[in-house]
Amino acid sequence: MPHAFLLHLTSSDPRPPRYPGLYAHGLFFALLGKLDPGLAAAVHAAPRKPFTLAALEASPPAGRGGEARSPGEVVLRITTLDDGLFGPLLGVLLREGVDGLALGDHPYRLARVVATPQGSPLAGRRTWEELAAAPPTRCLRLRFRTPTVFATSKPGRRARHTPLPDPLLIAKSLLSSWQHHSPLRFPEVEAAALLAVFELDLELTRFADLRFERAQAAKGFFPGFTGVVEVHCHSDSLEAQRALGILQAYAFYAGVGAKTAYGLGLTMPY
Repeated sequence: MPHAFLLHLTSSDPRPPRYPGLYAHGLFFALLGKLDPGLAAAVHAAPRKPFTLAALEASPPAGRGGEARSPGEVVLRITTLDDGLFGPLLGVLLREGVDGLALGDHPYRLARVVATPQGSPLAGRRTWEELAAAPPTRCLRLRFRTPTVFATSKPGRRARHTPLPDPLLIAKSLLSSWQHHSPLRFPEVEAAALLAVFELDLELTRFADLRFERAQAAKGFFPGFTGVVEVHCHSDSLEAQRALGILQAYAFYAGVGAKTAYGLGLTMPY
């Protein structure tokens, strides 16, 4: 089942890590390698990563939410989409966190793990069956907490990055991820029909606090947007409304767009 949990890391060095998303990505694979080198290699080679990572802002602007913390503390949010990742990963974190975890050249210790919504609204777990039973909706209501960008292709296999809350790209990203990771994926014919409905009948009806910025992910910097977005579906299709309900609930764990394993695309339904 998908899990979301927070790692509170502390250091005697009050300076924040320069590239927390990149360093968290390295830490994740270092821990996975200690657990199972073969698993680490397989996850690293996967075109779609079965996890997301994000370093949470220490002092977010009003209305955007965040985690209060002391100097020298970093909070990482990790989600796992593979049923076999959460337990082993948590075990190696608890074992190695006592001796120290490295984010770049900063040594940290694991202070606590928050894995339930009682500890933080950013943590929790749901079974695939619970996600598939989410209430249907005509409207996606999403808060993009970290820069979000969509990677699409141009003629000649050139990459194009779109840092805009395009309704079709949002829905397509979530549907594609659901189809890849969920054991309860839609039949291919139904998934194709859903995309056709989304292309014709989705409309951006509200946005607030929209901001644009560049963020580092992997070896480059990417433009992205943050803020609150509402996407309305004009279709009366009950199948489309059911799918949108599932995808809205799933966004909590999967994120949206490209480079979610490096901190981009952290998304909260509301």
